[in-house]
Amino acid sequence: MRDVWTRYIPFESLPQVLNPRGGYVHNENDSPHFTNVKDRIDINNAFPNLEKPDLSLRGQLALQLIGGDNKLSLEDVVKLKHSYRMLLADRVKPDLIAAVKAKEPEGDAAAAIGLLERWDNQAAPESKGATLFELWWAEYSGLRPPNRTPLPDDKRFAKVWSAADPFNTPIGLADPVRAVEAFNWAVAETVRRYGSLDVAWGDVHRVRRGSVDVPVGGCAGSMGCFRVLAFTRDTDGKLVANAGDGWVLAVEFGETPRALSVLAYGQSSRRASPWFADQTEMFAKGELKKVAFTAADVNAQAVVKYRPGEK
Repeated sequence: MRDVWTRYIPFESLPQVLNPRGGYVHNENDSPHFTNVKDRIDINNAFPNLEKPDLSLRGQLALQLIGGDNKLSLEDVVKLKHSYRMLLADRVKPDLIAAVKAKEPEGDAAAAIGLLERWDNQAAPESKGATLFELWWAEYSGLRPPNRTPLPDDKRFAKVWSAADPFNTPIGLADPVRAVEAFNWAVAETVRRYGSLDVAWGDVHRVRRGSVDVPVGGCAGSMGCFRVLAFTRDTDGKLVANAGDGWVLAVEFGETPRALSVLAYGQSSRRASPWFADQTEMFAKGELKKVAFTAADVNAQAVVKYRPGEK
């Protein structure tokens, strides 16, 4: 019963920022304490109704993308939003490579660690090495089915997330021995499932709707992707996006707002409708369409016009 709301929280008791330095606010389902890097809410605040400070890998990447001093156009924001970078790989891949190399790997294991060294830590459709890394992380973290709950962070990371160092933690591997064992499993499993170690991310990770079946970039927020997607395994073994990004909207406010958007799952749930999957491939490619704000724009984009009483 303690979680049942019985009264409104006064507006003035909520955390607030006004015209924050850097000109932005952001949130990726984290606590509000890091809404703006340059104008942070006091971590030792008097907001008993709020969760403790927390900042996910996805939130940290967001701050790296927008937290600088450069002015960003609408097009710049859209490009950053579709970043394929996987921050988790930046944080733990060096330890993984060192642990595997210390065992003087041969054969497929040696080829696989070389692949990871060449991989640029992107979950782009053409990325090779990302699928192997994803399988390794699931095994190392304890997420391989039937398990669905990851090990505690102190069993996975050498240094867990800390409010004292919120933009550089977690980092490193807590258990190099287990990391190597998980890597050897992932090497064999990648070949078993997909026939090759260097399978491209987009050959495995797909967007499917109606007759559309296309590669897609992006990964789970827990792996540090800002272009966040979750996947479910289809009958052919491919991973199909089923959660995360689906509706993307970027707006530039002015006298006449200027905006771009895409709706991956379409405007209609009827499979026979032309609007069921017409935006799906556009979404997968990271493309957006112009939003019609003015009457002239609406009329220009109209497919059918109807007024009540007209036949």
